[in-house]
Amino acid sequence: MTMKADEAVQVLLRGRLRVAGVAAAIARDVHASDDIFQQVVLAALEDLSQFKDQEHLIAWAIRAARHRAIDVCRKRKMISLPDEILDLLECEWGSEGAGSWSERTEALHRCLARLGSNARAVLQLKYTEGLSVAAISKRMRRTPDAIYQALSRIHRGLRDCVSKELGTIGIVT
Repeated sequence: MTMKADEAVQVLLRGRLRVAGVAAAIARDVHASDDIFQQVVLAALEDLSQFKDQEHLIAWAIRAARHRAIDVCRKRKMISLPDEILDLLECEWGSEGAGSWSERTEALHRCLARLGSNARAVLQLKYTEGLSVAAISKRMRRTPDAIYQALSRIHRGLRDCVSKELGTIGIVT
């Protein structure tokens, strides 16, 4: 039985973090990983008849993302990880245990969406732009201590929120 387009899209969207994560790990570029994921979805939709089931589709998507990310590395003249290492990682990426990380990441995204604009700005400067606390404090016109305290509160709040989302309060994660 051939998989329908809407079913394939749902499967790929549920596996988005795994597939895009593969691309990001290899290409070391989050924006490129999003583009790669979109390319993989389009390629899958072009030939749905090749997929036996959902697991086959996800395995194929992970492999396709790997190859497309390697192509990005080549175009940028970056050195990619050796194939032996990528093979070992692909085994891990394809394992069922990876699903729990997907749930945790989705919970984190929901919690991040609830943050106020100031907290989001601090996180963006720290993790997206890679600025030091000193640089963030200058840009936001706050003391470094205030930024450290804000980061601590944000991290603690996100940890608690993710635990609550996953129903794991009281369980050390």
